[in-house]
Amino acid sequence: MLLVVDDEEGPRASLKIVFKNDFDVHIAGNGKEALKIARETHPTVAILDILMPGMSGVELLRELKALDEDLEVIMLTAYETLETARQALRYGAREYLNKPFDIPALRIAVGKALERRNANRELKSAFARLKQLQADIQQSATPAPVSADTVTAIATDVASNVVHDLNNPLTVISGFVELLNRQVQSAASLQGDELERMRSNIGRVHAQVARCLEISRRYLGSRRTENDDRAAVNDVLFDLHELLQKHPNADGNSLTLRELEEPVHAAIDSTDLLRVLLNLATNALQCTEMPHRVEIIAQVLPADFDSSSFQDSPEERFLGGDSLFRDNRLVAISVRDTGPGIPPAIVRRLFNEQITTKAAGKGTGLGLGSVKNLVIRARGALRLSTKPAHGTTFTVFLPVR
Repeated sequence: MLLVVDDEEGPRASLKIVFKNDFDVHIAGNGKEALKIARETHPTVAILDILMPGMSGVELLRELKALDEDLEVIMLTAYETLETARQALRYGAREYLNKPFDIPALRIAVGKALERRNANRELKSAFARLKQLQADIQQSATPAPVSADTVTAIATDVASNVVHDLNNPLTVISGFVELLNRQVQSAASLQGDELERMRSNIGRVHAQVARCLEISRRYLGSRRTENDDRAAVNDVLFDLHELLQKHPNADGNSLTLRELEEPVHAAIDSTDLLRVLLNLATNALQCTEMPHRVEIIAQVLPADFDSSSFQDSPEERFLGGDSLFRDNRLVAISVRDTGPGIPPAIVRRLFNEQITTKAAGKGTGLGLGSVKNLVIRARGALRLSTKPAHGTTFTVFLPVR
């Protein structure tokens, strides 16, 4: 709905004709009448004349924003002054146009105002979903009517894994939110490509929240479907790339990803595979504060692939080889970094306990344990190869479904 407020009948009538095919247009001749209409109709965009008897356009702007902070407002005046412009922008106006107004320019301004309102609402919706997710996680940790020891063990395990698995996408969300906040603060000057980038980023926020919800539902009792153990590898890699592109730890580092040449489904749940690769890739990005390279490479191996040469050593670990399906093709996904490598003393203990190579307070040690459990549960295998000063490679082997 479009609200037009002007004390002159001519501009009011003209604007109603201009926008009658695009909006439900309501007109008012003064601020008091405009506020009454706004309370009854809840407009999405308002066009206000600044100089009006009684309540000025700037005062009306402030009152309308108090009713609906998402209302987008365009100011019109025949007597532009720097101070009135500053006041209008200070109270939330998005555009400031002079009379006599240019119809095409005004159409563009109203269109952009409507897009900004929708974008802001989408962002608020994402925050609301995130808040609901946090409430669900909190509720999941509430003790059930069973023995105290059982409750403590289950609640600790669930809470620890949920928090850890949500940490990476939530970090991405926080990065997007910081970017969006800067864009919204300067929204009055957003034009064309800038507005499209903001809308794109809001869409990415929605995607990250959806992934958080998907992960949380796994711990909140959702039931699997019969197709949950078929992960489209390239689709998961695409999602992984979207997650990592804006990750704070990717800044300053080189990140490359090579998909499969053909569509292949691995015998694992898609969310599980995303969690595995996200943990490994995030660890690779965080392995050093120095600029380095991280590569994620997928390839299909033949059915007669021989893993007998993989042996545990100070620089290698191989887990789950006996559980691989025999006489079946395998897909191998490697996460390789050019960081400092892992010391032999840590290699021996890496999958046996909650150990982390990150600085104090920056790692829980839950990541690799979670990776191991998910891969083994899918009857896959996991290989670590590392060399001090030359980097580390984790490779996940999974049967092709």
